[in-house]
Amino acid sequence: MSFAAAERQRLAELLRAKGPDAPTLCEGWTTADLATHLLLREQRPDAAAGILVRKLSSHTAAVTQDYESRFSYEEIVDRWAAGLSRWNPLRVADSLVNTCEHFVHYEDVARAEGEWEPRDFSAVVNDALFRGVDRFAPIMLKKSTAPVHLVAPGRTPITVAARRGVAEHGDAGAWVYGDPGELLLWVYGRDAVRVRIEGDAECIVRSSI
Repeated sequence: MSFAAAERQRLAELLRAKGPDAPTLCEGWTTADLATHLLLREQRPDAAAGILVRKLSSHTAAVTQDYESRFSYEEIVDRWAAGLSRWNPLRVADSLVNTCEHFVHYEDVARAEGEWEPRDFSAVVNDALFRGVDRFAPIMLKKSTAPVHLVAPGRTPITVAARRGVAEHGDAGAWVYGDPGELLLWVYGRDAVRVRIEGDAECIVRSSI
């Protein structure tokens, strides 16, 4: 079983244990909101797009209301936990599209109530999470005003240059140190993380998902 598939089952179990009204690290979302988002993202990507595209937000709200009126929280979690159908084009790219998504949202629930510890992962999983940092950092940190260097133990640092004409190396900018999973969560805009920031922290501008 891939990490993305195993994380799906772990997150589903956590959602069932927490119930529909538990907090998450996604601002304004309960576990019920998160569960519906996860299901719509796979079954109705046209609706899920409204989270990122403001013009589609009313469509997202309408589809979300429809799902929540037809299915209980438990049914939504179960439908998502069952995984991608054989006809879903995302099935062949499950690890690519869901490794970061499932990890981040698991931690969104697990860390929301204040007491948590980072999980230990194999080198293979840490490599996958660090690839996620490399993939998303240029997007999530693009508004930063100086280079941001992301440093994980034993790995080549990732440097995100904020704009043209700003050197990627040198003394300018900020350095963010942490394990791959912690860096990924931080890049995604989460603050319940264990990272160390050195240098010009004021230059950092994070988006969030």
